[in-house]
Amino acid sequence: MSRLDDALRDALRREAPPEGFAERVMARIQAPQEAAGGWAKWLNAFRRPQLRWATALAAVALAVGTAEVRSEMQRRAEGERARDQVMLALRITGGKLQMTREMVRRIGYARREQ
Repeated sequence: MSRLDDALRDALRREAPPEGFAERVMARIQAPQEAAGGWAKWLNAFRRPQLRWATALAAVALAVGTAEVRSEMQRRAEGERARDQVMLALRITGGKLQMTREMVRRIGYARREQ
């Protein structure tokens, strides 16, 4: 066991980092953010809870607004269909009244001629 302990101790002993190690790490950390440009800033902004809540609230408002617009459009479509049906019924009724009026006139003329 002493050899294993010695090997483990050697592997875990403290060593000084190579020259410029901290600068290379910092450069690597910042490189993806610079490459991503403005997107990285936007994505980092969503880490704030207030912005997450605001975004969620905006999404809910958009969904509710969309549902209301669709409901209104459906209500209007139903109203227009009802209007078209009423107009058709009025045209049919008007035609029937015209036919009835003509029949009454013919009967009136027929009585006068007798």
